[in-house]
Amino acid sequence: MVNITHITVSKWRLPLALCLLAAVTIAVYWPVLQNGFVSYDDTDYVTTNMAVRQGLTLQSFTWAFSAFHAGNWHPLTWLSHMLDVELFNLNPAGHHGTNLLLHVLNAVLLCAFLHRLTGFLGRSMVVALLFAIHPLHVESVAWVSERKDVLSTLFWFLTMWVYASYAGAPNLKRYLPILACFALGLMAKQMLVTLPFVLLLLDYWPLQRFTNCPDKGQTWWRGNKLLLAEKIPLFLMSAVASLITLRAQGSAGAIAEGDSQSLLVCAGNAFISYVTYIRNMFWPADIALFYPFEPSAVTPLKVTSAIMLLAAVTCLALTQWKKRPYLTFGWFWYFITLLPVIGFIRIGGQAFADRYTYIPLTGLFLLIVWGIAEYVGTSRNRYVFMAGTTTGICLILSLLTIRQIGYWNNSYDLYSHALTAVERNWMAHNNIGILLSQHNRNNEAIEHFQMSVQLNPKGVEGFRNLGNALQMAGRNQEALEAFRNAVRVNPNDAESHYRLGYAFLFGGNIEMALQEYHQLQRLDKTRANALFDFIKVVGRN
Repeated sequence: MVNITHITVSKWRLPLALCLLAAVTIAVYWPVLQNGFVSYDDTDYVTTNMAVRQGLTLQSFTWAFSAFHAGNWHPLTWLSHMLDVELFNLNPAGHHGTNLLLHVLNAVLLCAFLHRLTGFLGRSMVVALLFAIHPLHVESVAWVSERKDVLSTLFWFLTMWVYASYAGAPNLKRYLPILACFALGLMAKQMLVTLPFVLLLLDYWPLQRFTNCPDKGQTWWRGNKLLLAEKIPLFLMSAVASLITLRAQGSAGAIAEGDSQSLLVCAGNAFISYVTYIRNMFWPADIALFYPFEPSAVTPLKVTSAIMLLAAVTCLALTQWKKRPYLTFGWFWYFITLLPVIGFIRIGGQAFADRYTYIPLTGLFLLIVWGIAEYVGTSRNRYVFMAGTTTGICLILSLLTIRQIGYWNNSYDLYSHALTAVERNWMAHNNIGILLSQHNRNNEAIEHFQMSVQLNPKGVEGFRNLGNALQMAGRNQEALEAFRNAVRVNPNDAESHYRLGYAFLFGGNIEMALQEYHQLQRLDKTRANALFDFIKVVGRN
């Protein structure tokens, strides 16, 4: 006789698991709805971005597809921000709510996808839970400007979902949705450029599409040429997206330039970052918005140790490719998906960033969960052990995540925590100095700006902000020196020349102000004209 109760329970196991996963994620991240916008990029992305603040109009739609604003080309992300403005205006709760909804959908999709491919519901749910509530992922969810992370990841998982359908019965009708989802993901964030490699990993495990023993007379490549050929359009799309990203970042001056020695330092920092992310996954303490890039911290011992550790794990993964394919799959998922953001080509002033782990850590979560399940095996108390361990770990991670969400409540808390968590944090000093200046706490602001330029003597913005604060305090001679330093660091920075010219004018030195005017004619005619208008007014008086 068929056990109807058992069939009913089995039928509802997955929906119940997904509902529980969504409920836990919402419960942990619910405090984010009380957070406001922060001054770190949220101004460029939403609050002072006039194209976004128009909402969904023909003009803003055109801008979304044509602009390299904030050093990025991600039209789908811009459109999502515009839609939020249409729905919620500038109420931060609505914008945070969209990020949270996308994060919940990502966790649910991940769980459903892993269950579909492996048949293991418990393991899939644990992996998705770790993805959903790990504190390293707070930055991607609680920061409105990181909409691109959660949105692009949604299309990442959707691409894998439709790819699994295609792999079961390959045909053009099932292949086209792969291209569509992949293209949409790239238009949300170019982090998806490594997804074709991950699809090849899926072919290896758990889809097992590769032919390991081809017919006599065939090479491995000929035996699997279809699997490779079907990825060519995806690789071409990735190549185009990469070129667009380099152009966008280059237009914003975000790509660090340097000689062969600095490139070696960047490479060393990249290897160290691979290990740092793993350490922070197991011990997510003192995580913050910004980790300054410190060339002096990239020592030969650290780099050598990191390379040896990475090589050892890679060798282990390769030796286990038949017996434990999940280990090979998970490790190379982590290693490959981090490549675009690991820092071999350094973008920005950070050594590494929590948001870069949003996709990559999934591979490590998977290999850990599958590995523990194999170790526990068929022991009598395995379910009790797994349930108890999972509950304990998730409780700890949830508490850490809730605390981390609190730091994103406002700009001041965010930067204050960054100063406490990370030593020599010049960016946090600079940004908290700006906040203090805006609240007429000028003397405190000057102290933070001075610390910022001391820690980062190549920071043009820090010197400009210091000069502005000193000028507001009536210390014009010191302000002149700060603006001179800004021009020395970057002789082609128009804003620095403008500020220096105004400071000369403020001190009564019209001749030196005219010299800066001539410099500005070459760099920025709009600022040159503005400075000249001030010069004419002073000259008449």
